[in-house]
Formats: sequence, structure tokens, C-alpha cells
Amino acid sequence: MIQILDEILLAPEHIPAVLTLLDERYLPQAGARGLTLQQRWVSPPVAVPGELNRLWLLWQVPDVWGYYGMRLGAGAEVHEFWAAVKELGQHIARHVLGDADQPQALPEATHHEA
Repeated sequence: MIQILDEILLAPEHIPAVLTLLDERYLPQAGARGLTLQQRWVSPPVAVPGELNRLWLLWQVPDVWGYYGMRLGAGAEVHEFWAAVKELGQHIARHVLGDADQPQALPEATHHEA
């Protein structure tokens, strides 16, 4: 399994709008692309005046090929969703995570003869 952890830094008052965008624009097509939302968290779990919150979205795809297939299958709704989130947020980062015990494949070296 590949886990994808999206980190969105934003003002607490924008969290409901991002969650609505997620529910209405992103999630309806996510499953068809092989992407499953596992969890969503906010940190800190309270609004602190003058401070930003982090919204964490934890996704799962079956394997590396599923990850690339999910990206290739992204339609206009995905680009529109992230554009809207960028307008509301301060910073967005995506972390793609795999099991640390799995062997890490290295790309094969290519050799060119002159």
C-alpha cells in the first residue's frame, strides 16, 4: 500500500470551506481513480486566534502503479479543487509514503554507446 498525506496550512475559518470542496468536488471521482480517503485531521484541534491550522488528509492507493494511475487519471475536477484550496491556504505539501521495510528499487542505469 502507498499512503499519501496531504498537508494544508490554513486559517481555521477556511477549514469548513476546504472540507466542503473535498466532499463535493474531489471525493466523488477519487474512488474511480483508485484513491481512498482514510482519514482527515486538523492540528491543533482548536482554533487559536492569530494562528494557522494544519489540515491533514490521509489517502491510500494499492501500490506504486496505482499511485501513478491515480495521477494520470486526474481530470479537471482535481485541478479545480487544488486551485481553490491554494486560494484558501497558505501552504500545501504532499507526502507519498511506503512501508520502510520494503526494498527500495533503484532505477536501472542506462548505457549509451558512442
